[in-house]
Amino acid sequence: MTTTTFLKKSATAAACGAVALAMTAMSAAPAKAETNEVRFAQQFGLLYLPMHVVVDQKLVESCAKDAGLGDMKVTMHRFSGGAAVNQALLSNNVDFAAGGVGPLLKLWDKTKGRINVKAMTSMSAMPLKLNTNVAEIKKLEDYVGLTDHKISTPSVKVSIQAVVLQMAAAKQWGPKEAYKLDPLTVSMKHPSAAAALLAGGQAVKSHFATLPTSYQELKEGKGKVHTVLTSYDVLGGEHTTVAMYNTEKFKTENPKTYECVWKSYRKAMAWINEDTDRAGALFKKFTKSKLPLEDIQAMIRSKSEMHYSLQPNRTMQFAEFMHSIGAIKNMPSSWKDYYWENNYDQEGS
Repeated sequence: MTTTTFLKKSATAAACGAVALAMTAMSAAPAKAETNEVRFAQQFGLLYLPMHVVVDQKLVESCAKDAGLGDMKVTMHRFSGGAAVNQALLSNNVDFAAGGVGPLLKLWDKTKGRINVKAMTSMSAMPLKLNTNVAEIKKLEDYVGLTDHKISTPSVKVSIQAVVLQMAAAKQWGPKEAYKLDPLTVSMKHPSAAAALLAGGQAVKSHFATLPTSYQELKEGKGKVHTVLTSYDVLGGEHTTVAMYNTEKFKTENPKTYECVWKSYRKAMAWINEDTDRAGALFKKFTKSKLPLEDIQAMIRSKSEMHYSLQPNRTMQFAEFMHSIGAIKNMPSSWKDYYWENNYDQEGS
């Protein structure tokens, strides 16, 4: 063997050894740990009851331990509307956002191909009610020309209430008039809007409300407050109102945690539907609602008023409308475009 041949073989052996050592080191290196905290963004009302159940029963924490993730910290952060919720998710101040279908679609559209925000699950459905304390307002047309009248929504232009109002306007006066009533809208928390409506004599004389505030307004304002229309009237039936959504980054980097959150909300909604009385008591405890417990329980029992469901329902109607008026640039081919794959066994729409 020549010296040159010997040197070549030695170099080859050394290189192979280095590669083997590198591969051994890589296989021995521990996998990147998943997060030890999950932060949720929620809003006001019965729509968000599953979130209270998840916290109260420590469902995420229990699943995390079973999955070998160790101790998990779960925190809830409350916001007043969809715009604030979306900003919190984009700013990485929360990991999961619970918001209306309108805010979900706005964020899906805005982040498509980049951050990629999609829904982990649908959560709840209810008829959003446009209530007013002005006796003369019986129908949508009666709002035209008003100058001293404000309609409260959680977030102007973005919230699901704002989108439904635009849909109602387009249905009444044509697509080009979708924003006809937008100048009357203001952003306000549901409890504050209800207080203004019931007090009377204020600029806010209408409120696009959710339960339990819509019920409270009609009960306490009996004879003075009435409903002009509901979102079920506008869309032709029950629709998903609130969904839970998150970024692709969180889902990819924390697959076991994501699975735990998904399983936890599935359990929470099943529990609510099976034990409405205890669910009502839990809502009253967490929110310190002044409404009688029996009233809250009755709302949850009434599937026509409050329905907790994983199934995406009539969400594409929102997408089609929002795309038609330029509120979103991307038109989804189906609801599966803005929901993660764990929902694909649902008969969604």
